[in-house]
Amino acid sequence: MKTIPLFYKIIGWLGTFCIMSAYAFNSFGVIPSEGFIYAGFNLAGAIMLGIRVYLDRNWANVFLEVFFGVVALISIARLLI
Repeated sequence: MKTIPLFYKIIGWLGTFCIMSAYAFNSFGVIPSEGFIYAGFNLAGAIMLGIRVYLDRNWANVFLEVFFGVVALISIARLLI
């Protein structure tokens, strides 16, 4: 089994924190789901966690993070239009 460097493990945890924070802040009414902050947290989380699961060759979760990232990018694009 391949050992993942600590840097990438930290990146994965930061991504998890971003996604969980966006969800919690939205659920508690701190941020709206239609704003840049929510989409930005989800995009950042998807990128960071995506890197981590890619290194694990965890393809199901890579697909999930790509999906979350695309949804976040579409949300940001809609906010800019």
